Amino acid sequence: MAVLIVDDNPEVRLSAAFLLEDHGFEVFEAEHPDVAKQFLSCKQIELILLDMNFTRDTTSGNEGLAFLSWLKSLDGAPAVICLTGWGSVTLAVEAMRLGAADFIEKPWQNLQLLDAIRKQSKLSALQTQQSVVADTEVTLPAYTWRSEAMKTLFRKLERIAVTDASVLLCGESGCGKSYLVDALHSQSARRDGSLISVNMGAIPESLFESEMFGHTKGAFTDAKSQRSGRFELADGGTLFLDEVATIPLTQQAKLLRVLESGEYERVGSSCTERADIRLICATNSDLEKAVAAGQFRSDLLYRINTFTFELPPLRARLDDIVPLANYLLARHAARYNLDTKALDSEAQAALLAYRWPGNIRELSHVMERALLLSEGAQIGVVDCQLRLSSPEPELSYNEGAHPSGRTLAEVEKTLIEQTLALHQGQVSEAARALGLTKSSLYRRLDKYGLRNES
Repeated sequence: MAVLIVDDNPEVRLSAAFLLEDHGFEVFEAEHPDVAKQFLSCKQIELILLDMNFTRDTTSGNEGLAFLSWLKSLDGAPAVICLTGWGSVTLAVEAMRLGAADFIEKPWQNLQLLDAIRKQSKLSALQTQQSVVADTEVTLPAYTWRSEAMKTLFRKLERIAVTDASVLLCGESGCGKSYLVDALHSQSARRDGSLISVNMGAIPESLFESEMFGHTKGAFTDAKSQRSGRFELADGGTLFLDEVATIPLTQQAKLLRVLESGEYERVGSSCTERADIRLICATNSDLEKAVAAGQFRSDLLYRINTFTFELPPLRARLDDIVPLANYLLARHAARYNLDTKALDSEAQAALLAYRWPGNIRELSHVMERALLLSEGAQIGVVDCQLRLSSPEPELSYNEGAHPSGRTLAEVEKTLIEQTLALHQGQVSEAARALGLTKSSLYRRLDKYGLRNES
């Protein structure tokens, strides 16, 4: 397995390289994310050990997050384990949201680091073995929502699905807006037409018109052939604009004109085309605030929000968490041609206690990883790797925009207290649930002053 160590400290790189080479890994080194990008362009790297802070600052982790965000856009990107001497819950959650497989504080324990790397190696091998199967179509019945909030929401959607009215779906990132889009389209009179989805946040401003309206051959340097835009592709069907709040203000007027008239021109053409589409938009931003701040046109908002629906976050749908987890396990099992597994009672309790900052998207990722890495007949709490689990409310924020979340040590203490309570103070049972030896748990009890409380 080829591992790339990205760290600006040569002593850290040397220490990690000695450890990994002694255990049979092929190691490469980069002192900065820009150098790492060059490595990835010419070498097959399967895992990256990523420091989160480089020359710009010392503690924010923004440089590491920027690299993770860039990496997320690559096809077949390697797994990433983040390493940092300045750990916080906020940074760890954001790193995981951007695709990091694990988050380890410096100075690391060699066995801990090796265990994390081996897990990723195993996961990579399983995904490679199943790559052909994973590309096949998975046909499972649609998930049936259990929570009262989602049942109520779907009853409302059923009434307006048959119309051509524009719909705006709001809610946190990953909370399932795409599921609602599929339901709206499949129950509409346009169900036999195309459903065209566009992530507006992924379209560069310079290519907005080409992507949305198409272009003619020779319209610009790289236009080597005529291309249909998303409006043309969705003609007679449904057009879904995800992350609609990210559309640049300069392009919003062009979009509004097409939505109001149904007319547009391809880039490089003077011929007016027409498109008959049903519009659905989604956002995790407050568009009213964006309008007040001059970042979003009020007339565009009124055009897209004929009906507005707010999706509750996953943590507000407790009745759905375990059934949805089982559904996702079955779906991933079908993808990888494996038998699905059941969640044991401790795993179910942990899923219900977790805050799910990444919502359904995070739950799907956790279930896929647990299915591929678990070795028992059932999936346990250790397989889920919910090290950031907390029974407390989501991370608090000061009145500014700067997060004031707890440290990883504070979260670890909370998780130990929670697990001990779940097992009525039985240290041996709690240690097994946490994936620790009994002596390791006793050391942590002493560290956090919990020995007498247990």
